[in-house]
Amino acid sequence: MTDPSGDFDAQGARHPRGRNEHGVENEPHLRSGGHEFDPSEVKVERWLRRERLHQSEADRVEHGVWEEPALSSELVGTSGESQLTYTRWLAAGIKKTTLLQSMGATLLVALAAGPWGVLGAIWTGMRSTGWQGVGFLAVVVGPVTEEVVKISAAWWVVEKRPYLFRTTPQILFCAACGGFAFAAIENLIYIYIYVPEHSILFVQFRWTVCVGLHVGCSLVAGLGLARVWGNAIRGRHRPKVALGLPWLIAAILCHGLYNLTITIATQAGWLDFLR
Repeated sequence: MTDPSGDFDAQGARHPRGRNEHGVENEPHLRSGGHEFDPSEVKVERWLRRERLHQSEADRVEHGVWEEPALSSELVGTSGESQLTYTRWLAAGIKKTTLLQSMGATLLVALAAGPWGVLGAIWTGMRSTGWQGVGFLAVVVGPVTEEVVKISAAWWVVEKRPYLFRTTPQILFCAACGGFAFAAIENLIYIYIYVPEHSILFVQFRWTVCVGLHVGCSLVAGLGLARVWGNAIRGRHRPKVALGLPWLIAAILCHGLYNLTITIATQAGWLDFLR
């Protein structure tokens, strides 16, 4: 039964009614004299207003709510013409992006593969030992990281600005450039730093087999990106990255199998003729 003369706190002590620390009477809007605004809230409100004024359409769409399940057309009907939905934003982007702009964006993404290749190659160098990284890092961690890094620039465009691409070959070109840039920088590291004393066969192997591996795996992952992009463009909806994961996983598995084969062959001495 409830004690009419008061309530009990967490320690079991009774205190008069009206002083219950868990009651609602101490809520700011229920206190006598009304609610007093915290001065810091004025600053925050001013900052949020300024941010909204400088917010781009892409930012507004990124944080929009019109794709939330509770606001689906089946429940609330079609959004008003003044509302910026992802579908309208994407359609407008496709319409206003010219072929020249699309080609320029593709070239920039391809060039961005260079810096990403540097970062990826540096990471590879940090985890490698000897002629070829061995063990778990070389067979599992390396392929996962490298395949993601090589297509990361094109991936960002597909996910954030899909209207910049107009055709599938553009995406595959960017993916191939990412693979080539990574392979080229990795080759320079191996030829001039890790194995400075080497044969011509070693150089030929690096610039044929290794380059072919990186470019080929990047193209496989790029096919997944192209699938994500095509689905989003046709349906005028946000890219579904999960559609491209099987292709990325396939690229990682191919890369990992290659690294495993090379690791075993190196340890067994089957590739000594390349030195």
